[in-house]
Amino acid sequence: MSAVDEIDVHRTIERVARESYGRLVAYLSSHTRDVAGAEDALSEALVAALRVWPRDGVPQIRRHGC
Repeated sequence: MSAVDEIDVHRTIERVARESYGRLVAYLSSHTRDVAGAEDALSEALVAALRVWPRDGVPQIRRHGC
């Protein structure tokens, strides 16, 4: 992967974090009743994305009902 591609991947991860973090914490914590656990899980997922997405590419978005 080129340096430009890796920068694009990092920008995508940043965008996903900005746009979805609060909504995902709310969703997970409403199901688990554990806000701290939801935040930890999302933090771990973002770290994994930083490791995997530059190597494997950004996954395609799947929308419900499509």
